[in-house]
Amino acid sequence: MIKELIDSALIIEALAGTTKQEILVEVLLKASQAGKVQKKDLRSLEKQLIDREALGSTGIGNGVAVPHVKGKEIKQISLVLARSKNPIQFHAIDGRPVQTFFLILAPQDQPEQHIKALRWVSSLARNSDFRRFVLAAKTDEEIRELLHEMSEIR
Repeated sequence: MIKELIDSALIIEALAGTTKQEILVEVLLKASQAGKVQKKDLRSLEKQLIDREALGSTGIGNGVAVPHVKGKEIKQISLVLARSKNPIQFHAIDGRPVQTFFLILAPQDQPEQHIKALRWVSSLARNSDFRRFVLAAKTDEEIRELLHEMSEIR
């Protein structure tokens, strides 16, 4: 499942948003434009993401956030990896701003895939080499290769 998630991931090299809400909306909109979710579902998914953030920030520390949502609107698990050139205040658990965002979109009826994706992303986020290399990568292909390499999938 992880290999397929990487291969089909939407990679956004540079986000324009400057606030948590702007980032969430921008990433969702780009996911819709890439066919990951339907445009008609954007408001519902945005509300679910904001509600999830209200429970506790998905900023997991070390400059990484993992906003995620499970919804009946989502047909297939997908990943968006996005970077911001400027650090964004995301109220992360360590108080540090965020530059790397992993959005996980999962179908409501596939909780095991959702948990597996969260576990995988969390392991990447804990790896200092990954965090450094993902910000230094020049192209989306370099980022995808890094994901494969760091996930030991070949």
